[in-house]
Amino acid sequence: MAKIPTTVDEMQYFDFYCEPGKEVNNRISISSGLPLISVITICNLNFDRENIIQMMNSLKNQTFPYWEWIIVINIEDPFFHEISSMDNRIKLIINDYESIAKAKIFAVNNSIADLIFNFDENNLLDKTIFECGFFTLMFNSEASFAYSNIVEFGSKGLLVNNNLNISEEKKNNIISSGAFIRKNKFLEVENYDKLSDNAPRAWYVWLDMLSRGSIPLKMGFYGFWHRNSIESLNIKENREKVLNLLGEKINNLDDQTEIIQFDDSYEVDYKNVPIKIDLRRDPIVPKDNKKRILFILPWSVVGGADIFNFNLIKGLKNKGYEISVITTQKCDYALRQGIEQYVEEYFDLTSFLKRKDWASFIEYIIRSRRINLVFLSNSYYGYYVLPWLKCQFKDIPFVDYIHAENWTLRNGGFPKDSNAIADYLDATYTCTSHLKDVMYEDMKRSVKNVKPVYIGTDPSFFDPNIEIEKVNELAEYYKGKKVILFPSRIVHYKRPLFAIKVIKKITEIRDDVRLAIVGDGVALEEVKRYIIDNNLQDIVTCFGLQQDVRPFYKIASATIICSLREGLTLTTYESLSMGVPIVSADIGGQSELIGEDCGELIKPYQTADEQFDFNYSDEEIQKYADALLRVLNKSETTNIKENCRKKIIKNFTIDKMVETLDKEFRKNIKSGSRVRKNLLSNIELAERYLLVHSVLESKDERKKY
Repeated sequence: MAKIPTTVDEMQYFDFYCEPGKEVNNRISISSGLPLISVITICNLNFDRENIIQMMNSLKNQTFPYWEWIIVINIEDPFFHEISSMDNRIKLIINDYESIAKAKIFAVNNSIADLIFNFDENNLLDKTIFECGFFTLMFNSEASFAYSNIVEFGSKGLLVNNNLNISEEKKNNIISSGAFIRKNKFLEVENYDKLSDNAPRAWYVWLDMLSRGSIPLKMGFYGFWHRNSIESLNIKENREKVLNLLGEKINNLDDQTEIIQFDDSYEVDYKNVPIKIDLRRDPIVPKDNKKRILFILPWSVVGGADIFNFNLIKGLKNKGYEISVITTQKCDYALRQGIEQYVEEYFDLTSFLKRKDWASFIEYIIRSRRINLVFLSNSYYGYYVLPWLKCQFKDIPFVDYIHAENWTLRNGGFPKDSNAIADYLDATYTCTSHLKDVMYEDMKRSVKNVKPVYIGTDPSFFDPNIEIEKVNELAEYYKGKKVILFPSRIVHYKRPLFAIKVIKKITEIRDDVRLAIVGDGVALEEVKRYIIDNNLQDIVTCFGLQQDVRPFYKIASATIICSLREGLTLTTYESLSMGVPIVSADIGGQSELIGEDCGELIKPYQTADEQFDFNYSDEEIQKYADALLRVLNKSETTNIKENCRKKIIKNFTIDKMVETLDKEFRKNIKSGSRVRKNLLSNIELAERYLLVHSVLESKDERKKY
């Protein structure tokens, strides 16, 4: 057998070429008023003009426009006068400074804001870092300075996201130089003006502040981009200079110093009633007729619901919407950058705020962006904050989209959460008619405002006629074999072990059938062990997470979906669009797409809460095996593959989904909210509803640490 094709590591989702500041976004209206952040840059004579322009662009693109940029140079230069003339927030100071440290003190003394941001030349800023930095320090007043994860880019690409550890910081600096510092705290740093230009100044500042009891705060997103070069990577820090200046302070630094970093969970108290933030500023966007939506989502991972969010955002962006995204559950950067290219801003609340402050920040975003519709999908927190937000914004429509019921999660999952606050919603959209019926008939929803909108897929992308890399490699690996594809998150309720047993049963009849498992998840290692322990390596291969699953569809003869719960899977749309018939569990809304013309359906013998019972019914295994054998025969003798694709093109495309929701959103924005105003007078109920949820959730989360 040929060599197994290599898999894609999830970290490769991060694109180091998505550098901030390549272009200027003129979306934000700069309002008057004193700056709230003073940005300090000391430039030398060897600056790169293009890099300075990109620095400036990354500043001008900040979603938080209340800053001043103080640039200190030691010699007249027309270029910097031109830079300062481009924006009245940029201030040029010509100072024949003796050292960078003394120039920085001079700049800080001439700054207006109480918050300083150190912005060394050639570096760049994520467009939300000022907003996140300002509010994390506003809500955490005990912290003296704050910084974020770092993107190292230039001659070398690296993501720096290690947790802050005081004992490690005493040995080598692991805190970003691009950080927010309270002005008074910086000016208290002793002997800073004595540092030479080749001394590690940032490290010196952090150690001095920590030695005097300052509390550091680390944000968990990639907000600061540090441009490296071959030369800068080879420079050795002058550690002895720091050690001599700080002396006993380092030795006396307590390794148990309090640190605020959002890998931890922070308890919510019943006294933590959300507040309305008043910066005494106008909204940052102009008052115009633009359609502005806030998406409240759980995260941006690789899953069917999340890809739906991505496709909807992309489609609405192309229709002229301005989109803000807030997420409420910890995750990595798998899809975040993909979403960011189509939205005005993306805020992961878990990365810079404690849960008790989330509602206040969301309220601020809705107000400061002139949001005219809020869209909620699968955010557990979102359902509990929604009544409180609705009480603040009585005329703004709030809508939600739901993918599936889950009776093992809160006795129904998100549909039950939606039903609980149905009176506050202007509309609920479901991915199937089945789910709408469940919400009305089984869950007893009283408000008749649910409408099915199918997710669909892109048949121009999922097209079997397109030439795709890696297909030849896979075709060689599976030469002479019939491939059954299992493309899924590898979790227990998807039943990957059941799929393996089905294929094992089929090989008793046909020895040319193989199973390709494509995906990642918490159960993947268990699946791999099962394959090895049962000597199934010749018939089952795990390919891991793939950026592009189309090559697998191209060599597949059929797809198997044996999950115990679903709405209507994205895999179903994609497989049929690629002309691959499906044998699926008859669950959720799968029957609304799969019929005899494109596959078969089988009633599951287990319930969703039996996902960890691996003693599968022999009868159910046989039914799947027989169905797959019939589908394989149809693929060889009929035009079932053509029928699959035609079905998608006719009724189930992303374009159709976007068009439908665009019309719905326009209608809701035009009419304004139709929710009864007398319902929104009881703010105390909304506050308590949110607090009970947040207190209980924070206690549950703290048990994990």
